[in-house]
Amino acid sequence: MVARVLRGVPAAPGIAAGRVRQLDSAQAPAPRSSVPPAERAAELERASRALEAAALEVERLTARLESEGRVEDAEILATGAMMARDPQLGAGVADLITRLGVDASAAIGAAIEAHAAAVSALDDPMLASRADDVRSLGRRAIRLAAAVAGGADQSAEPGTGETIVIAAELGPADVAELSQAVNGVALAGGGVTAHAAIVARSLGLPMVVGVGEDLLAVPEGEMLIVDGDLGVVEVRPGRASLDRASLAIDLRERAMARAVAEKGLSTITTDGHRVLVRGNVSGAAEVAAALGWGAEGIGLFRTELAFLDARAWPTQSQHLEALAPALDLLRGKVATVRLLDFGGDKTPPFLEGTPLRGVQLLLEAPQALKAQLAAILEVAAGIEVKILVPMITEPAQMHEVRSMLQECVAEMEAAGTAPPMPPLGAMVEVPAAATMAPEIAAAADFLSVGTNDLSQLQLGIERSASRRAPAHHPAVLRLIDMTVRAGHDRGITVSVCGESASDRRVMPLFVGLGVDELSVGASRVGAVRGWLRSLSYSSAREAVTTALCAASPEEVERAVEPLARLLEAV
Repeated sequence: MVARVLRGVPAAPGIAAGRVRQLDSAQAPAPRSSVPPAERAAELERASRALEAAALEVERLTARLESEGRVEDAEILATGAMMARDPQLGAGVADLITRLGVDASAAIGAAIEAHAAAVSALDDPMLASRADDVRSLGRRAIRLAAAVAGGADQSAEPGTGETIVIAAELGPADVAELSQAVNGVALAGGGVTAHAAIVARSLGLPMVVGVGEDLLAVPEGEMLIVDGDLGVVEVRPGRASLDRASLAIDLRERAMARAVAEKGLSTITTDGHRVLVRGNVSGAAEVAAALGWGAEGIGLFRTELAFLDARAWPTQSQHLEALAPALDLLRGKVATVRLLDFGGDKTPPFLEGTPLRGVQLLLEAPQALKAQLAAILEVAAGIEVKILVPMITEPAQMHEVRSMLQECVAEMEAAGTAPPMPPLGAMVEVPAAATMAPEIAAAADFLSVGTNDLSQLQLGIERSASRRAPAHHPAVLRLIDMTVRAGHDRGITVSVCGESASDRRVMPLFVGLGVDELSVGASRVGAVRGWLRSLSYSSAREAVTTALCAASPEEVERAVEPLARLLEAV
């Protein structure tokens, strides 16, 4: 039969090929007509044991990630164990078994689905996306309940070999468990900000999400190619496609080896223009990876990802606990720490329903802001710390944060320490900030463009949607151009820290706009460094001059296509 290409969204970079393994088989079976009253206590015990066994499995995975230094991934998984022991879930299962006589597997499935449906119905996109985590726990517990009943190993984990997992959705624990046994993952649903995608990126497991229901019709054992760079899945690929995938995998491995070997080289274009390359991280494991690829420090430390399940504003000690392991690796290097960017699709439970985002939330909770500023100052010794303020819309917000930072420094000096005043930067990620860039630049020590939010807000695309807004749209490029010009007019640096900085169709445009620094995902640092050393600044300037006058992203793509092809060969 002819090969089919299913289009989704890139969630974790890389290309993988292998045979399909479906992971949606561990669903709740149809309930038995009735569990006799005399057997219901035993059935409830079986369900309770299955839920506890699921919690223990997740805890073992959590411990493994912690031992590997993947603290943030471990924290994401730890919530799964908490869910398995949730008294409300247990009460729902008990009611179905003791009152209605439903068997253990079906009771777990029904209770889990009710909980997942309630979570997915939440207005907050980030919280709603955790329904996948809930269902993942349910599949695990159902499998274990069946194992208790049958006495057999019901593990859903594929064996070793060239395997591609496909599913409707997966939870972060599933991804962590599968990462050592499969080549790649494709999901019918999911999103790039879901916990499963975050863990996949950290573990280097290629993933495509948002492929659609057609994916689930692919039979077990079918050959599949997952392209986590382009966001496509090829079903029943021909020999030519398999050869291309094999070549791409081989080239990627060689490029990784070359990037490591060349990590000491400066990132200077062929005609002598210098652009720094730093890493986007959320914890120690990604810091180590970024530095291993040659990152010149960290351009974006996302502090909020460690607290997405928080029930209250983090304390100073909690911030210290989250920051210290990562910043300890950055002695003598730059660490750009972004203040908590809560709100929108990153809203913890205690802020559920808030219409505010980023700095607006922080200024509404000054003690919480002060706690984070104090923690950053406390761990800053020996590090070139820069503090980044998220979602700035006007210069007055920068003045307020700076005033509080000065208070923290003064208090530490009075206590006998004298921390230097770190540079304070504004994150330009809403159109209002770009249009007010001259005024904001006057209040900031540096500017950093967040292209993810800027693109989606400028083009009216929901951030929670799995599809991405094109950062190379002329309307977005013009906002970035305004920002770069405003920053340079004030003599301050301008960086780009959105994921588009590692897109070969877009990165040359940023270089042509005069961006001083590109900050990209840890796994993309080596590639971007290589691209820069192969790129001509004058050619990038020519491409962006055309792009700024374009009427569509397609016109921009045509303008930058020669450079994109050049980088593809690097």
